[in-house]
Amino acid sequence: MLIMAQDKKRIIDCKIVEVTRNIGGSKEAKFVLTASTSGFGAIIIGSYPDEESAMAELEKIYAAFEAGAKVYRVE
Repeated sequence: MLIMAQDKKRIIDCKIVEVTRNIGGSKEAKFVLTASTSGFGAIIIGSYPDEESAMAELEKIYAAFEAGAKVYRVE
């Protein structure tokens, strides 16, 4: 699935998307969504103040994928 990052500066062909704690992140970025691609490591595609917000975005990505979407834009 192609995903546009929250900052609108990257479009990534994602194989794996996961929620990760951002050690040392600012108050607004304690948790991040990372996307893994074949050949590269994890790329941050979104930052969130808490795990619940990050998980909610991950659920939206899953719902879009389940509905057959080929692209998604991180909010």
